[in-house]
Amino acid sequence: MERIRAAIIVSHPIQHFIHLYRALAKEPSLELLVIYCSDMGARSYFDEDMGVEIAWKTDLLTGYKSVVLSESAHIMNIKHWILDNPSVTRVLGEFRPQIVMQHGYSQLSLLRCLFWCRLHRVPVLLWSDSSLLYRRGLLKRVVKRTVITFLMNQYSGVLTSGDNNEKYYRHYGVPQKKLFRCPFTIDEKLFTEARNSRTLLRKELRARYGLSEDAFVILFVGKLMPWKRPKDVLEALLLLRESHSSSAQRVAAFFAGDGALRPELEAYSSRHNIRAIYGGFINVDILPSIYAMADVLVFPSGREAYGLSAREAISVGLPMIISDQIGCVGPNDAARDRQNAIVYPAGDIKALANGIYSLAGDESLLRRMGDVSLRVAEELNSIISVKGFMRAVHSLC
Repeated sequence: MERIRAAIIVSHPIQHFIHLYRALAKEPSLELLVIYCSDMGARSYFDEDMGVEIAWKTDLLTGYKSVVLSESAHIMNIKHWILDNPSVTRVLGEFRPQIVMQHGYSQLSLLRCLFWCRLHRVPVLLWSDSSLLYRRGLLKRVVKRTVITFLMNQYSGVLTSGDNNEKYYRHYGVPQKKLFRCPFTIDEKLFTEARNSRTLLRKELRARYGLSEDAFVILFVGKLMPWKRPKDVLEALLLLRESHSSSAQRVAAFFAGDGALRPELEAYSSRHNIRAIYGGFINVDILPSIYAMADVLVFPSGREAYGLSAREAISVGLPMIISDQIGCVGPNDAARDRQNAIVYPAGDIKALANGIYSLAGDESLLRRMGDVSLRVAEELNSIISVKGFMRAVHSLC
């Protein structure tokens, strides 16, 4: 049987996405080619937000067939509308795909790809993490409604990453029949190993970081930047100590990430004698163990299109305290209110403190929510992602 030729075009190798590519490469009915506009990610690069040089401790280019476009050597920025690879049409012409999937739509290279596909009558799938949670000004909303609605009409189908993402596309006129659920993937092997070794990892890492085995560790994963609201965690712990001093005794915060706010956060926690550990940037090979060490993930961001750290946290069985501005909150998504997550209004320090208090003081609730997290992780595993992708392929081809 002749295989369906499918191309995926994406800005650069992204550590979260490669697990889907590797799973799709094993599909016997598919011939997959991943086209990268830049090799950033596969090589080390400086992250301006965190202020550190990042070299991922995993090979992002193995396990599937890929090509890096010729302009890559001169591309130092992949921000919206800047990324432009004229050679993308040549590579598409040589591969002759029967279907193309794009990660996003706001880069010139992706628009070139879309135009080529429309010209050659090749169906195009869109996959992104956009949501309606972040409210823009009226003028921007009007302009975006016009432009995005027109753009959505150019796609043959959309792979939705979650509930809020699906609402986004329906808001811009995409009919339900063109939507195919394809959850974001993670490194399931590493996270399964961490979950299975959780007791041992918890003991080893807590000893390394000076945390007692009975400490209640709340974990923040992400860049220490204003929109991530990491200071909310410290302010909530201070409020918790003032209102529930006995419960606050054993609570500690662990920040896995770096960024401009780190000096301010360190000074604040020192000034108020808050137990907080700043682990800095933690690479992908170690990060699953950090989740395994913790008791709960705290996700206070003021805006977050999806929030993949929630997807990672549930894979080791962590409950979550998560703001209502995170895209992965939803009844069929990673964070499910009052099931495996306490969802609170972003910026509400008292509500965040109450969430910490609820879980720190109730081991039965903590365990029940952790069990739900593991079940939800199974519902969103890579098998489901591959099935969603293949449903779209067979529907459009």
